[in-house]
Amino acid sequence: MELQYKAKTQSGTIQTGVLVVESKQDARARLKKQGLFPLQLEPASGQSASSKPSAGFSRRGIGKHDVLMLTCQLSIICQAGLDIAEAIEIVSEECPNPSLRTILDQIHADIENGVSVSEALRTHSEIFGEAYVAAIAAGEASGTLPDVLERLAELLEHEIQLTSSVRSVLAYPAVLIGVLCVVLAALVFFVLPQFSSVFESLGKTPPVITRLLIDASSFLRSNVVWLAVAFGILLVGLRRGMKTGFAARHWDRFVLHSRLVRKPTRALMTGRAFRLLGTMLQSGIPLLDGIRLCRASVRNHIFRDLFDRMDNSVVGGGSIGGILKESNLLPPGVSQMVGAAERTGQLGPVMVTVGKHFEVDGEKRLREMAKLLEPCVVVVMGVIVSGVVMSVMLPLLDITSTQN
Repeated sequence: MELQYKAKTQSGTIQTGVLVVESKQDARARLKKQGLFPLQLEPASGQSASSKPSAGFSRRGIGKHDVLMLTCQLSIICQAGLDIAEAIEIVSEECPNPSLRTILDQIHADIENGVSVSEALRTHSEIFGEAYVAAIAAGEASGTLPDVLERLAELLEHEIQLTSSVRSVLAYPAVLIGVLCVVLAALVFFVLPQFSSVFESLGKTPPVITRLLIDASSFLRSNVVWLAVAFGILLVGLRRGMKTGFAARHWDRFVLHSRLVRKPTRALMTGRAFRLLGTMLQSGIPLLDGIRLCRASVRNHIFRDLFDRMDNSVVGGGSIGGILKESNLLPPGVSQMVGAAERTGQLGPVMVTVGKHFEVDGEKRLREMAKLLEPCVVVVMGVIVSGVVMSVMLPLLDITSTQN
């Protein structure tokens, strides 16, 4: 069989040609003997086998941590001198996740049939993401796939660390709010009914505030099923409403402009988006493609509009620094740094550095906000619980003291 190859020499240049071999394994072995690093093997006729999506597959059971471990392993194996097809085969044999192992076997089979690595990965873009696939394609074209894999591994590692940090920061306030809900439920369903029976046994009419609390408790206990159903319908309605452009835009605008959360939110969004864009630029992806891939990865509609304006500016021959300077969504100093990077031709490295800085800054601001939120939640808990207890206990103490 005739195979058309693309390989990288030891000096880093790209070499192409045609080999007559019995299999792709023989082609790889021959290229290695010639001191070439195989990047792509295709039938010389140009009719490469097409990669088809696996029917009925979902990304269930395959998380970002699994993709990180895979990327790290592939990066190390490729840097050791093996080609990507052999690296995928080696990782697949020891992969602990059965779903991911199946995907790797499919990818390896596609590569053996002449499909490029990026095309084989694109079949499973719901797992790896379009930005990941595009970076791999750029690494294949430039012959720098090991370096691209290393950058992707670093990017994924920082994304996982950032997500974990945000969750840990918000965990304690969330626990306090949960405790508050549990305490209120206990007061409504267990404590207040007992006091109601005490007032009835004494033949006394409680004060207005106490009466309102007891009546509210009775109403909630009598209609708990209907209220639960209504609450569930409300949650479903809110969830569906957030998927519509109108509701989602209002929520995204609130997140970016609310005085309470806008500083950490803007910093975190800017950090993640710029870090991703910088990584893609360093991997060899053109600026316009990188902007469009970043836009697809951003969930906030208002932030997407910013990337749309950057897209239009680049298409029209302009710069992105001017668009960033006009925007009021970014933390101070971003447009100046990006503008300077454009003028010096160091946009990729600078975007990564800017992204790292604002990820750290956003995490710090989020921790500060959480520290302020914690005592506020504690104070609200104390006020509510003490208000309920005093509105019930004080009238009861007055009644008992009068009788004595």
